Amino acid sequence: MNNILIIGGNKGIGLAICQKLLVSNNNRIFCTSRNYPDELNTLDKLNNIQCDITSIGSIKNLKQQLSKYVTHIDRVINCAGVLHTNTYMPEKSLSQVNQEHLVDNYFVNAMGHILLLQHIEKFLVAAKNPIACSLSARIASISDNYLGGWYAYRMSKAALNMGYKTLEIEWKRKHPHIKILLIHPGTTDTDLSKPFQKRMNLKTLQSSSQTATMINSQINKKLNGELGSLFVDFNGDNIEW
Repeated sequence: MNNILIIGGNKGIGLAICQKLLVSNNNRIFCTSRNYPDELNTLDKLNNIQCDITSIGSIKNLKQQLSKYVTHIDRVINCAGVLHTNTYMPEKSLSQVNQEHLVDNYFVNAMGHILLLQHIEKFLVAAKNPIACSLSARIASISDNYLGGWYAYRMSKAALNMGYKTLEIEWKRKHPHIKILLIHPGTTDTDLSKPFQKRMNLKTLQSSSQTATMINSQINKKLNGELGSLFVDFNGDNIEW
């Protein structure tokens, strides 16, 4: 039985990934949201559990709840991310940069991803062929930044990439059987992209289901040794740092 942990699996891409993986009887899913109950009382094929990756206490509770039922995790897919909220939008200029928005982006898009892996490392180590995957973004690429703007999002996603690259180096020494992967999911029809869809070519807009299929495909290729790069897009093409 594959134990799969999906962070932010209650909507959008995370929910679509969860739905795809539930088709297989060999998968047991642990799906997180900030709004789910904070305790697991039974073990089912789909298990919803609260986790806020900006809170160490919440991450520790997730670890404790998982420990009650499983000894290993085969896949961690972290879909948590923030670009805008009800109170702010991405910056168009330096004058719009705001300390609270920078911190919020860093907590959700970078720090929380790394701290989660710190606390569930033992579960990945115990698996035979595990993978830790986070959704990054092409916009995090420094060499691909031709438009500017979106300071908090760009900076926080670039920080996520650096965290994963550093972790890859460490785990190659300590836990060489653990695969590490960053995926740019492409522009997907979710709440994150909604405010910007009017200016887009809708032919390039992917559904959550399409994106989930492509992400799962790249994860499988990584696990099978068919994908060498750390930072790729939904088609498996390498993205420059």
